[in-house]
Amino acid sequence: MKFNHTFELTENSGYGRVYSCDDNIARLDFLSGSLVRIAVYKKGDKLLNTYNICPDGNMDIKGRERLSTQGFELYSPSACEKEGKHCFTLENGVEARLDLHNFIISFYKNSERLFSDRAPLAYNFDGEFGRDFIHYITREKGEKVYGLGDKGGELNKSGRAFKLETVDTMGFDAEKSDPLYKHIPFYICENSVSSYGIFYDTSATSTVNLGAEHNNYYEPYKYFQTEDNCIVCYVFFGTKLEVLKQFSSLTGKQAFAPKWSFDYCASTMAYTDAPDSEVQMRAFVEKLKSLDLNCQGFYLSSGYTSIGDQRFVFNWNYDKFPNPKEFVEFYNSNNIKIIPNIKPAFLENHPMYEELKSKGWFVKNEDGTPFLTQFWDGLGSYLDFTNEGAYNFWVEQVTEKLLDNSIICTWNDNNEYDIRDNGALADGFGSFVQASRIRPDLTYLMNTASYKAQVSANPDIRPFLSSRSGNIGVRRFAQTWSGDNRTNFKDLRYCHYIGMTMSMSGLYFYGHDLGGFSGDMPSRELLLRWLQHGLFEPRFTIHSWNDDGSSTMPWSYEDIIPYVKEIFAQRKQLIPYFYNCAYRSVEYDEPMNAPLFMYYDDAEISDDSNSFMLGRDILASCIFDEGEDTVRVWLPGADDWYLGDRIFEGGQYVNLNIPARSKMPYFVRAGSIVATDEGEPGFNKKEKLMLTVYPLKSGEFKAEFFTDDGESFDYLDGKCTHLYLTVACNENEVYVSAENKGSIDFDGEIKLCSADDRKLIIK
Repeated sequence: MKFNHTFELTENSGYGRVYSCDDNIARLDFLSGSLVRIAVYKKGDKLLNTYNICPDGNMDIKGRERLSTQGFELYSPSACEKEGKHCFTLENGVEARLDLHNFIISFYKNSERLFSDRAPLAYNFDGEFGRDFIHYITREKGEKVYGLGDKGGELNKSGRAFKLETVDTMGFDAEKSDPLYKHIPFYICENSVSSYGIFYDTSATSTVNLGAEHNNYYEPYKYFQTEDNCIVCYVFFGTKLEVLKQFSSLTGKQAFAPKWSFDYCASTMAYTDAPDSEVQMRAFVEKLKSLDLNCQGFYLSSGYTSIGDQRFVFNWNYDKFPNPKEFVEFYNSNNIKIIPNIKPAFLENHPMYEELKSKGWFVKNEDGTPFLTQFWDGLGSYLDFTNEGAYNFWVEQVTEKLLDNSIICTWNDNNEYDIRDNGALADGFGSFVQASRIRPDLTYLMNTASYKAQVSANPDIRPFLSSRSGNIGVRRFAQTWSGDNRTNFKDLRYCHYIGMTMSMSGLYFYGHDLGGFSGDMPSRELLLRWLQHGLFEPRFTIHSWNDDGSSTMPWSYEDIIPYVKEIFAQRKQLIPYFYNCAYRSVEYDEPMNAPLFMYYDDAEISDDSNSFMLGRDILASCIFDEGEDTVRVWLPGADDWYLGDRIFEGGQYVNLNIPARSKMPYFVRAGSIVATDEGEPGFNKKEKLMLTVYPLKSGEFKAEFFTDDGESFDYLDGKCTHLYLTVACNENEVYVSAENKGSIDFDGEIKLCSADDRKLIIK
């Protein structure tokens, strides 16, 4: 009977319960003391495997069973029956109360309702809410919602609605465009009671409505609606930071990027689109040398694969690059890695198209012919990575066309798999599936195939991949960026919010096309402001396809080159700190960038502050508005803050003057040790490692520092420098003691910051 479904308990394993009503199955799994999984599906339906969930680091090429408990610690909550409800108390004190009538779950903390399924019905058990699977939950007035991947607009997404699918959105409006490139159905909600997080494990096109919809017959609500044949959601409890770290752990460790990738990595469409590409690419290196600018990577845009005006993946244009290996080795000899663009679709006139068609390696129509769709100036077909032959073909092509030419990286681009036709089929490793249901999974598998090729060719080197699109599983292999943004001040501000949002969605290694990708050449002021902001983000890359055919470069305006050089010098100086933060992201699931409110609860911290954290110890604040030079910075009250040779008490506003033509000031948290490179700035200059102590007024604190060879897996066997430092501060002295858990001696110096005149004693 519609709106009237009474469930019965059919299975009880201690850590899990299964309930049923007619052909509806509802399942609860207590996966840890602060993580609950809820699944609702139809009896007899097949649930597609997932690539999102990876708590133990193991993922088969065919994915993981959606409701597997492998890799979880599992938790048996205390259980009782109270007022007709089944009640379960988690380790952190959160209580789940289950009403078997319509399977309504409510979560309470300290006897206050944190959130609940929407009564009287939260799920679409019998078509009451249409055709799709849907999950309604309560919404509190004034609550805040963060996350959902690369979503535009301000940080707090409450009151808005979003579509979750992957789209190539070149020139998007960073404030309003939706959807964008990624499919991350995860958000963190903070209300008057506490915080919680929800991740909906699906790859299907979905909608999340966070309060844009109202209905007179129900209390305020938000909902998730999906074209999938089930609802499988993970619910996390804790602080906002604890929720984010749990989600990161659930979905698998971020790939540990090599150290060089945190330096400036250049790119532009203009060079590879030009008929004399190699000449321009070689001239780029000579320009770096003449200006003495640091750079360790170059994203090679797809023009290197061109035939006429079209682009054909794995096809070297020998007119532009007569000897690809020689060209790459020239870059390698200058310590600059080539990161070539590769795309998963083949145009109909691609030299390999007929061969791939004959082998059945494309996503297909129901009659077995290749599915055709619009792709880069023509019709093309997407390679089907759920076909093992196609998967292995990609591995072979990456190896033969790229890695055998001395390349060690890949840039996995245009991989949104824009397939909406339900008649398009993927092989599904022998069990056909609608391609529209697994679009982000196909992107994920593209990245795993590239990764496999890179590991096989260079087993001693940690692979570097960049991917524009995908699901959360892609973080286990690649970094990402915000896509084809625009060259204006509005985009600068809203791309900052997109970056923070990606970071709060588990995409820790991210960045932007600095200066903007599409539009006019950025003005002097805009270019400098983009660089000042990018200084503090993991990916530091200028990339462009300007309307006038020009390329945005560090030297685009001769009169500002000295100021560009100052920012580049700062970036080189901060690389050891970035690398230490990256290690912590990988090992401890900590974000590299985060809004201040992830660590502090001061009422003065706004959602859309110009300030943000780099790691745990650096507080940066940037200018996002044209013609402005001053930013008002709130210093969180729980800590004191160093700025150059001054120290400020926390809990106050400080006005920072930051001209566009200047290096960037930033605050350092008292009670920290920051690693920097104090060697000469510039092209191919050696690192001089320095650990600077920023002491407390009094008391003791601990810090950790990691470094290794920057590129291998040897650190896993202890071949690294891994210092555990203890700092004791009194009125006259600062004592530092260090224990090295790694097998490589610390090759650097330790000093006290310039704002402190106490005596430094190293034990």
